[in-house]
Amino acid sequence: MLPRHRRRQYLAGNSDPRRPALLVRLIVGAVILFAVWFAASKAISLFDRSVGRKTAAVLETATTDSVQVALQEQDWQRGENGLKLYAGDAVATRGSGDATLKFFDGTKVRLDVGTDVLVEASDSETEGTSEITLKVRSGRIWIVSPEMKTFSGAIVRTVVASNFSAEIPAATNALIGSTMINVMRAAGVGAKVTLTFADSKPSLFIGEGQYLSLSEQAKRLIEDGSDPYEFRDPVTLELLKDSFLISSYAQMNKPAGSGSTAPVGTTTTPTDDAPLVLTSPENRAQINAKTVTVAGKVGSRIAQIVVNGQSVAIKQNLTFSAELSLPKDEPTFAITVEAQDVQGVPVAKIERTINNVFKVIIDPPRFKSPVGSGETLKTSQAEVEITGEVSAGIASVVVNDYKLQLFKPGARTWSYLGSANLGNMKPGLNVFTVYAMDADGNKSPSRSITIDYTPGAAPTGTGTTAVSSSQPALKQNPPLTPGVLVVDKPASGTSAETNEKEIVIEGRTSADTASISINGYTLSLYISGKTTWNYIASTELTTMKRGKNVYRVVARNASGEILDVLEYTITFNP
Repeated sequence: MLPRHRRRQYLAGNSDPRRPALLVRLIVGAVILFAVWFAASKAISLFDRSVGRKTAAVLETATTDSVQVALQEQDWQRGENGLKLYAGDAVATRGSGDATLKFFDGTKVRLDVGTDVLVEASDSETEGTSEITLKVRSGRIWIVSPEMKTFSGAIVRTVVASNFSAEIPAATNALIGSTMINVMRAAGVGAKVTLTFADSKPSLFIGEGQYLSLSEQAKRLIEDGSDPYEFRDPVTLELLKDSFLISSYAQMNKPAGSGSTAPVGTTTTPTDDAPLVLTSPENRAQINAKTVTVAGKVGSRIAQIVVNGQSVAIKQNLTFSAELSLPKDEPTFAITVEAQDVQGVPVAKIERTINNVFKVIIDPPRFKSPVGSGETLKTSQAEVEITGEVSAGIASVVVNDYKLQLFKPGARTWSYLGSANLGNMKPGLNVFTVYAMDADGNKSPSRSITIDYTPGAAPTGTGTTAVSSSQPALKQNPPLTPGVLVVDKPASGTSAETNEKEIVIEGRTSADTASISINGYTLSLYISGKTTWNYIASTELTTMKRGKNVYRVVARNASGEILDVLEYTITFNP
């Protein structure tokens, strides 16, 4: 009989010696599982953010030693030509590095030396809005966006800098740095720039041929409330001499088929591949306009056209066109057109001179009261209100060399007070001459009236009823009781529209009213103290015309003081 195995007896409180080995195996297994999970998650992340994305930006570079990339925020490594970059990837140029990113829609971005950019978004959507977002962390970039017809669907292109973000429209050529944007070409109104350094995040548009520089002083002034548009300027000749701008424009904007350069020369005769042909304007042409169009055609060797120091885009059919503003009061204007090769070397140049015969014609102001243009008013009153009208687009009105301070640019009516107390009207003949000016300072022909002022004499008039000697002197005080003047018909408030040739304006006033005048004409049927009044606006009576008509209603008391003033507008659309 075999002996029985004795079971080992363990003291109370002792553990099984096999448990520590099992615990170690469990811990090792957990560590291995965590490592596998971590590696798998990173692989999936990389796959999702790069390989799985179809909208890569392709890196183009010929100097791989000086161009570096950081994929998904990893360490910097050498950038290879043709490398695909996705959202989260960065590119930097070191030393003499030359790198260009080409996005799915045809947008190209060239990096200046010492530039570091991050691709934040590169999303091509078959439905909805596609997106390209590039962050400039240091340095400068030259960006070229394609024509609208080259990409179907909506797309938002954004360049983010340290002080602003810019929405890049189609057909744009721009130089962008951390504190500046120089737009050489842009579709529509240009690039929308949002200033991110200011709390209010103001926005402005930088259009074609415009430049924005955000110096420290400019940023302080904008943060203090200055208009950002005050710091937008036209592109200058000095800015066009920037070597990175010139080389980028030549490299990225050269027409298809650009090849070797040709000797420097000048030609105006069209040939099969002439470097430069200028089709307009003709030499010594008579230009009767504010601008002149400079247009022509270039040969396949030409990469850039410069007109009077300003770069002009070359179209795909090798033609170009530019609109130049003519300086005012200069009878002649010189035009220089220069064609350059891809290196910025002049290949051909044409110089022409045109004759500037443009003259701005502005309609002279019209007198409405107290008499018409060229007429004379005899009066014993020490104050006479002179009113009139001007054509659209007038910026200022001048009476006897005094610029009317209360006239607002674009207004159609004006008024002036001739006063013995103010010293601008004296006993005897007083000639009041008026002319108008547009925003460019061009003057209209002048018109005049004469006021024969004889204190204490019985008044008579020529062409209109003279000012009565029993009426009190006109005063130009602030309204004593503002709000008492009200218009009830044709519509209550301050404006109305009508297609009728004659309409009655009906209103109310206070019982303190002694007289009511409209556009300088005193209502003859109004009775002092009456609380209602009316006025006929009529095309036949020439008190209403097509379009906008402003009626300035003034209520005065028995002392000639202004009680209230109301402007009522009637728009006549027959």
